Parts: sequence; C-alpha cells; structure tokens
Amino acid sequence: MGRNAVRIARLMGLLLVAVALLAPWAADAAKQGAGKKSGVPHRFYTQTNNPAGNTVLVYNRAANGTISLLGNVATGGKGQPTPPGTPTFGLPVVDSQGSVDLTPDGKLLFVVNAGDNTVTSFEATASGLKKVDRVSTHGKLPVSLATSGHLLYVLNGLSYSIYGWHFSSTGKLTPIAGSDRKLKAVTPKGKKDKNGAPAGIGFSANGDVLAVTQRALPRKYGEIDTFVIARDGSAGPARATATPGIDNPFGFSAVGRYFLISNAGQVNTANGAMPQVGDFTQFTGTAATYKVSNTGKLTLVSNVKTGGRAACWLIVTKNGRRAFVTNTLGSTAPTGGVGAVSSLSVAGNGKMTLSHQASTAPGFPADMALSNDDKYLYVIDPSSALSAPPPAGLGIDSQIDVYRVGSGGSLTEIQATPATLPPGISGAGAF
Repeated sequence: MGRNAVRIARLMGLLLVAVALLAPWAADAAKQGAGKKSGVPHRFYTQTNNPAGNTVLVYNRAANGTISLLGNVATGGKGQPTPPGTPTFGLPVVDSQGSVDLTPDGKLLFVVNAGDNTVTSFEATASGLKKVDRVSTHGKLPVSLATSGHLLYVLNGLSYSIYGWHFSSTGKLTPIAGSDRKLKAVTPKGKKDKNGAPAGIGFSANGDVLAVTQRALPRKYGEIDTFVIARDGSAGPARATATPGIDNPFGFSAVGRYFLISNAGQVNTANGAMPQVGDFTQFTGTAATYKVSNTGKLTLVSNVKTGGRAACWLIVTKNGRRAFVTNTLGSTAPTGGVGAVSSLSVAGNGKMTLSHQASTAPGFPADMALSNDDKYLYVIDPSSALSAPPPAGLGIDSQIDVYRVGSGGSLTEIQATPATLPPGISGAGAF
C-alpha cells in the first residue's frame, strides 16, 4: 500500500471515529430542535367574564395570522355579574385594559376573575393551557394585570388598590410583602381629590415604576398614579398626578422612559350628568406621551388626537416605533366600527403621530394584542356591550377582528370571526 493510500485509510478511520463521537450529540440536537417546534404554541387568548364560571377562550394562530377556536379552559373563578357592571357604565365586560396578561415569551397566562376577586395563572404548553394557581387579589373587582420580569401586579377597581406577587417559571404565585398599596387622587392644583374609575395598570419599560390610570367622569381631568418598585418587588406609596386638559386616561404601554396613554376624551355634560355615547360633543379621543423619572414623576411631552372617540386601549410594537389605539366609539356613529382602530408612529422622544385608521365589525371594539412578530393585530369586539340598552343589548354576541400590519403601520383586515362569542369577552393576549 502506497503512502497516499495509507493516509487516506487513516483519514477514513478518523472520520468514522468522529462520526461515532458526534452521533449522540446530533441525536440530542435533533431532539432539542423537535422540542423547540413543539414548545410555546402560537395562540390567541381572551376571557368570557362569565359570572357563572369564567373561562379562557383558546385560539390556534396560523402562520398567515388567522385564528381558529380550539376550546375553552375554566379559570376556577367567576366573571363579574351584570348588572351591575364595571365602574361608570355597567357593561358586561371587564372595562379595563389588560384583564388578560400573556408574558412576552408566551409561556404564562394570567387572568382576572372580576366576580370573585381572584387571579388565575396558566402555563401555556403545546398540549394546551395548564392551570397552575388561583389566588386572592386582596381587594375588590380586579380589572387589570401587568408583568415585568417575574413580577405580577393587579389593579383592584372598587377597593382602589394594587397587589403584587413573584411568579415562578411555571406560574406559581408568591405574595410580595409591602405590595398592597392604595391609589390616590389630586386636583390639578395638587389638593386631595376623590378617586375616579381605575382602568389600567402597567410597568415602565425597565420595570422600576408601576403606573395606574383613573378615569374621572364627569370631571374635566383624570389621574395617573405611579409607584416606585423596590428590589424585592414591593411598591412604594402612590404618587398622584392630575391630567388637566387630558380627560379620562385609560389604556397605556411603555416605551423607553415614556408612558404612552390613551384618553377617552372630554365630557361636557351639565350638572354632572353622565354622557350619552351618541353625543358627538363627547369623548374626543387622544393619545398622550409622558416622560417618567425613576421617582415616578410624570412630565407631559405631547397629546394628539386619535381620529376617533373614546380612545380606550393602547398597545405598542416590540421596537416601540408603532402604537395602536382602539376608539371604542369609532369615528362616526357609535356601533358602526368605522375608524375604530388607529395606527400611530412613535418618535424617539415618545411623541405619537396618527398615520392610518381601520374599521372593525359593527360594535364597540375593546382590548387588543399583537402577535409575537408584530405582523398581526387582534381586536376583540364585544358588540353587545353598548349597542343597545339592556336587556336588548345583551342578546348581541361578540367577535374578533384580525388585521395584517403592513409597512408604515397600515392595517388590512384579513378575518372577522363569527359573531357567536359571549357578550362579555374581555382582555387579549397573543403569541
């Protein structure tokens, strides 16, 4: 055998040894890859808010963004009875942003049970939702949830309070000492005021400040409370900020050192009477930007019109450059759904600019969620909430509108689910 033949034989031998050594690793990698494919599922979630027994509606989310109902999972708690409904309007929905909260990695889902003052946690698996925990919110009428890292906080609407937990990787909840705090309210001149109707809770982008919005119908201003979060997860006392000229703050999201807040709009009723949704002098919606310091101080940056009325829900893309707002009363007649979804660009200083609008199905669009890749927007449309006075309104069911997000934030509706959902659907989460 020549030298070249010997070298070739040796190389072949070495290759065989290498293959033998690498085979277990390759098999392991293949298993891990398969695990990733069968890991966190692409789903959309909303809750029924059923007072007889609250459930989570679970939808499969296809690659093209469309959704199909897989089933429902009981929370073990109860939705809020109607009537009476949530504060202010007596609706059959949880009248807030964030009654359903899905962690950014899509692995854990938290849901308020407004009817029995509890929160339920679920682990999202390839085989479905797995109920992990259900705990007291230590208050009355939980309406909104927010997570940051492994912290979960809830907003209690009727006891005007917040409460927090640490959660494990599987969703187990552990109470945080010092997290039970009361909301405050002040007048534009800084004097003590009466609390309004709490609407949403959320963290700053870095998690060091927690904020709560309060509507104040029929006052001509609203309220934003901030709480500094300590290293152990506990919350400091509330720091109240009135919002003169920016009426009824509702939903919000965080971008960098800014809070982006949707505002339902001014109400000009005589003698403190509640407004009528068909009155076009009421509820001109806006979206405001506030800079937040590490002490919870808020400084107004800008406030822009959203192109519709009753701007109640606001979410942002992961890169913080695009915000979406639902105008519950639309741009024309209430229940029409015309111009009910607004798309706004977000500048580096947090200032928003309206760029696009889209319509929903007839009804009163509410909470919404973006897919994990920000390509699709899901808007729940609890049509029965306001479309007619009870009991007539309670017979009109709800649906979900799905949009493809285009370049520059354009919105193209690609699906409207059948209007067969319960009247009280509330909250939205997507991955």
